[in-house]
Amino acid sequence: MLENLFEAFEPVIREIGLELLDVELTSDEFRQVILRVTIYSPQGVTLDDCVAVEKVISPMLDEMDPISTSYNLEISSPGLERTLKRDREYEVFSGRLCKVNLYGPIDGKRVFEGRLVGLDNSLGEEGVVLMTEDGRAFLPRDKISKVQLIYEENEL
Repeated sequence: MLENLFEAFEPVIREIGLELLDVELTSDEFRQVILRVTIYSPQGVTLDDCVAVEKVISPMLDEMDPISTSYNLEISSPGLERTLKRDREYEVFSGRLCKVNLYGPIDGKRVFEGRLVGLDNSLGEEGVVLMTEDGRAFLPRDKISKVQLIYEENEL
């Protein structure tokens, strides 16, 4: 269902000059269901951007009626310490500082920090490439539990 929503929302969000990064279903501390739509712009996401997206996708949601229970629609920016999920995010956030957690150790380490280079599959398997203090690190994607951006003060 979420992938169908992503595919439906992506072109209309692109038409208004923004990029769709993610559609997720979550809940808040009161167990209210939230449909979170994460948008991106290289210039940053404004409140007006969020309102514009809400205006174009709300009628689509009314027509599609994808969620059988009541929910709140939330339009948001990626956030300063976003967890990367989709391939496109590895392009969008290339050059940013991030932390990669692994399911098991590689070279004795389970956590790597460095500048995100992006995704690479030139070695016959897909992986995330970082520039760390020790040099270039290739981390096989199937060994990764989480890739998260790290906030840097000079980003604002």
